[in-house]
Amino acid sequence: MDNKTVYYRPLPPKPATLLVLEPNDGIRVVTLEGDMKMGRDVQGSMCDIKLRSGIVSRDHGDFIFADGSYHYRDNNSLNGTYYNGIKLESINERGTRAVRLQDGDVLRIDRKKLDEPHPEAVVAIFSTSFGKDEKWNRCYLRGQNMVPIGRNTGYGISLTDFMASRNHATLMLTPEGRWKIVDNGSTNGVAVNKEAIVGERLLSPFDVIRIANTTLIFLEDEVIYNTVQSRPQHFDDSSRQVIMNVNIQKATTSGIFKKRDLLRDIRLDVENGDLILILGGSGAGKTTFINALRGKISQSGVRSTGQVLFGGMDLYKNFKMLKNKVGLVPQFPTTRDEDTVYHTVHDMATSMLAGDYTPQEIQMRIKDVFDRLMLNSLRDRFIKNLSGGQKKRAEVALGSVLDQEVFILDEPDSGMDFATRVDLMKTLKSCTETGEAILVISHAPDDAADLYTKVIVLAKSQRDEVGHLAYYGDVANAYSFFGVNKLSEIVMEINYEGGKGRADEFIQKFEMTRRG
Repeated sequence: MDNKTVYYRPLPPKPATLLVLEPNDGIRVVTLEGDMKMGRDVQGSMCDIKLRSGIVSRDHGDFIFADGSYHYRDNNSLNGTYYNGIKLESINERGTRAVRLQDGDVLRIDRKKLDEPHPEAVVAIFSTSFGKDEKWNRCYLRGQNMVPIGRNTGYGISLTDFMASRNHATLMLTPEGRWKIVDNGSTNGVAVNKEAIVGERLLSPFDVIRIANTTLIFLEDEVIYNTVQSRPQHFDDSSRQVIMNVNIQKATTSGIFKKRDLLRDIRLDVENGDLILILGGSGAGKTTFINALRGKISQSGVRSTGQVLFGGMDLYKNFKMLKNKVGLVPQFPTTRDEDTVYHTVHDMATSMLAGDYTPQEIQMRIKDVFDRLMLNSLRDRFIKNLSGGQKKRAEVALGSVLDQEVFILDEPDSGMDFATRVDLMKTLKSCTETGEAILVISHAPDDAADLYTKVIVLAKSQRDEVGHLAYYGDVANAYSFFGVNKLSEIVMEINYEGGKGRADEFIQKFEMTRRG
């Protein structure tokens, strides 16, 4: 096929949300769907997001979807916009430079001293993980000097989040009249404005606190926080949200004489319910890529720079808090053959959760995992008697006990016959139906091509000898983009050794499509 006639249809804008906080107004969740304009609500306004505050300009700023991401630009408004506490500066008559938004970023319209907020200050928190039907709660702080925060405490700020500790943290009023948050030695820690704290931290207005999966926003005289819902037993496309933002700037190894880059500029988002195939040519860096997603440093000393975000928090900077969010399912099971599926999951839950969880809570967690992953029919089966796909389902269950959201499998179908490979991939697909995301490396991708939601293609460039992203999108687009009829033929197109050597062509082509 003539490459000049092959076209690529970019994926449509992803839905995202703005949590908007205005004085004397309720908590408002605005859905972003492509380019949208924000400004003051006045007669004749053409803005999509209308704000009541008097310090907001008529045409204050724009949300722009480009390059697969949302961006924000201030339109030279009178009071400007603060992006994560830093004021955006004008660069020309159109306004400021557009900043790329990431989960948890805070936009604020206020006066210069942010610790003395204007009475009509407006805050908007950008998120790809908040649901449009997210329930938000208020805890009023006036008249109090200490507020406990924990799992199902029944008083203070009582969280429904299973991964929060029972006595997770405390809000305390200092003698000087300022509030601080204290981490009570919790299992998963506390973060303020995307950074894990050590011990305690004084709070300023509009600080964003993260406890496990719960977001809390400090507003001086009150705290608002979301109700974390348990994962659904049946997931559908209308519930899709981005759960992992990946921006690997580079992965570098230290050689004998000099450092050498293995990967560069890998940017993509993973949604719940995804089953993603990872394809790569020879030396493209597939193993380096999956280690980077896990925040791991390999034995060869490879280090990654960039960000892997969960709920706006960076795995690299907050590894202790987020290490259980993504994991590698081993190619060869680590479970004991003579144990039943139930005892395997029970042992994991008991060893990891004992201390802060009652036996009843552990049993409820196990029941939830068994129900969601359809393991009840295998409950009393011995591990040794399970099929390959059933063993993988059991391994996924072990990660789900600890709230793992992203599972990576490196060649799980190696050595299997056709029927067993297809059965395995169907099992993995079924595991995503409750909202987990699975990334898999397979050398027989065409056996189950219709099951994958997306394809990642990594290719090694001849220009710099580094692995780059040559494609990320759905399967149908992949065929058109590479001009092939099978997924396996993509590797032949990009490989230099034993292939057609077109890696640089597709790396450049994909970069151009991302830029629109």
